[in-house]
Amino acid sequence: MTQTMKNKEITLGLIAARKGSVSVKKKNLLKIKNQEITKIALKLAIKCPIIDSVILSTDSNKILNLIKKNKKLIKLKRNKSLAKNNTPMLPVMKNAITFFEKIKKKKISKLVIFDPTSPLRSMEDIQNAIKNFNKEKPDLLLSVHKAQHNPGTRQLVPLVYEINTIVWIYSRKAIFLENRRIPKKTLIFKTPIKRSIDIDTNDDIDRIYYYLNKSNKI
Repeated sequence: MTQTMKNKEITLGLIAARKGSVSVKKKNLLKIKNQEITKIALKLAIKCPIIDSVILSTDSNKILNLIKKNKKLIKLKRNKSLAKNNTPMLPVMKNAITFFEKIKKKKISKLVIFDPTSPLRSMEDIQNAIKNFNKEKPDLLLSVHKAQHNPGTRQLVPLVYEINTIVWIYSRKAIFLENRRIPKKTLIFKTPIKRSIDIDTNDDIDRIYYYLNKSNKI
């Protein structure tokens, strides 16, 4: 192994997709134009050239088998204790990193989260977010878009953003040392509204198809 490879910072992509869901039944297996949203996220993460490895964390065998085999992909069958409706994301992230580092004998530098419920994200979104993270070196970089309903008046309108799930990038240090979902040094990454829809209700699915029909995407 060369010295360059030893010092290489590992960027790990995470797709966390449990089989249960509250608002939309079997949400992570929902199909957009005949393709499961989890598979859409997986394919984009695997294709991204600046992500070294991708880990799929799920308690569902069906989700595990969405993509049969890929040299860049690691499959993690999540324990039931980490797949409940009220399970926080932080222990899921820790579990994924620990599993990867144990089997690969490599330490990651950052974790890029691909939430399946944002199927309109683009490769450009991901690559620009990672480049921004590498430049600014925050503990967390999270994606946002302009709020559609601004509480300010027309005369004095403050710029308000809504958090979305296109991309969240954590430093390894923040996940294990700060031990909270939103660490102190958090930066935002702006994304357009048309790609920022997060599937939480059936109405969101209708909105996704509206934008797909306009752009012929996916």
